Amino acid sequence: MKSYQVRARKHDELLTDLLHARGIIEKEDQDKFLDPSFERDSHDPFLLQDMDVAVERLLAAIAKDEKVCVWSDYDCDGIPGGVMLTQFLRQVGLTVRHYIPHRHKEGYGLNEEGLTELAEEGTTLVITIDLGTTEHEAVAFAKKKGIDIIIADHHVVQGDLPDAVALINPKRPDSAYPFDGLCGAGVAWKLVQGVLAKNRFGLAEGQEKWLLDLVGIATLSDMVPLVGENRMLAHFGLRVLRRNRRPGLSSLLSLLRINARTLTEDDIGFMVAPRINAASRMDKPSTAAELLASEDSVLANGLARELNRINDERKGVVAVIVKEANKRLKEHPPEGNVLVMGNPKWRPGVLGLVANKLMEVWKRPVFLWGREGGDSIKGSCRSDGHVSVVDLMTAAGEVFEQFGGHHASGGFTVKEDKVHELSAALNLAYEKVRNTAGEVLPVSVERELPLSELPFALRDLSRLAPFGQGFEKPIFLFPRVLVTGTKMFGKGSDHLEVLLGNEFEAPVSAVSFFATPDSFEKPLVQGSRADIVGNIENDWRGRPRIRIVDVL
Repeated sequence: MKSYQVRARKHDELLTDLLHARGIIEKEDQDKFLDPSFERDSHDPFLLQDMDVAVERLLAAIAKDEKVCVWSDYDCDGIPGGVMLTQFLRQVGLTVRHYIPHRHKEGYGLNEEGLTELAEEGTTLVITIDLGTTEHEAVAFAKKKGIDIIIADHHVVQGDLPDAVALINPKRPDSAYPFDGLCGAGVAWKLVQGVLAKNRFGLAEGQEKWLLDLVGIATLSDMVPLVGENRMLAHFGLRVLRRNRRPGLSSLLSLLRINARTLTEDDIGFMVAPRINAASRMDKPSTAAELLASEDSVLANGLARELNRINDERKGVVAVIVKEANKRLKEHPPEGNVLVMGNPKWRPGVLGLVANKLMEVWKRPVFLWGREGGDSIKGSCRSDGHVSVVDLMTAAGEVFEQFGGHHASGGFTVKEDKVHELSAALNLAYEKVRNTAGEVLPVSVERELPLSELPFALRDLSRLAPFGQGFEKPIFLFPRVLVTGTKMFGKGSDHLEVLLGNEFEAPVSAVSFFATPDSFEKPLVQGSRADIVGNIENDWRGRPRIRIVDVL
């Protein structure tokens, strides 16, 4: 059973309450938090290990007019980051190719076939984004082919570093950088700052800030903490996005009926990012990159419709796998602390989404595997927050052929003859690395709030936004509210809307996705009263509504 802990109310103003609850007490600190500054909140890029070497190598490439490749991951960190760095390097005069490996044909990261193709084209420098930290063999192969590698990554370092010209990663053990939470695109952005600190190449002061829309998309999408420098990047990224300067994004937002001027982190996380990610999960990642880079409105419209179609296809595939997984789990409930499942027919590219859904229901780390050609099993994993999936995979030892990721999510490859050992190895690893796993932690509720305060609360929350991992949306308790009606909505009538109000108040909408009136500990019945636990957000018309977390 969930436990809710309502924080004591110490102040009259909601905004002050929320800041104090997050440890932001002094007036000066509050002012800085509520008003991010690009100059104040940006750390010196040269505090990142190897930044000086990377910048000098790039400046040499510009001087010699070398052919350069930006090799990015195929997700919503790598693709926006890759487009951003490619556009910048072209602005400063380089000939640049943006290479994104095909998830199903080439797999994650650098590969020999792609590097050979680049070498034959005369490429002498490759800059990776959101990958490369653990790719010793591919970096060594590139060196033999006469290609220098600069790695801009943020994944956890495992053992020795590859023999690259430079490896820029705030998670390096020897890093002096004051913030290790940057995403891959954020690290690439620091490289942009480093180059411009040495030579602006005729770019007006501050002109590079227009590229922050792409850095913002990546930061809001990639499960990195929205604090410190990331908060600044997300804040200014949203500001640029609301100016709606990219035809591709403009077309996509129009198709999704999102008003660019009021774009929020939820719009990015729930609407834009899934469509960018769907490109590689189901088809070619280049479709998403072309959309972000497009300057042609007609082409952009076609790309937006294609991404939307691909995303609809992705939803169907995920739904089928979730249904199959739930059926199997109902027949054979998981016994260990780690849920491990697989099927050779499952498409690896969508398993991260399925794992996330299962993790939310079963409240434990989830590892799912499938196969798409070859004799290797590929999979994705998600943490419930108690343990790092990277720590789990490290402790599981030789059962994995390859693995990588962050605390909350990761990917892996297993030889087919080892897949039957996966569950036992991970559950044994869990016992080695468990921290607070198994505890029922109370959910902190900021305070009680009457429905009448919703508009004022939404105003204060907009000043605290953007929210995300490490800086979650506040949760409120709406006590003894009257349920005036319930209805299901969505294409498949999968989602619940509840109308709430008291006798003297206009009804307030509250929603819960993939839920019914009976999904909660206390069923929602018209005419009854209930304590609603939830977040506050805007609906599609810009009016405040409640996103239901629980009903008591």
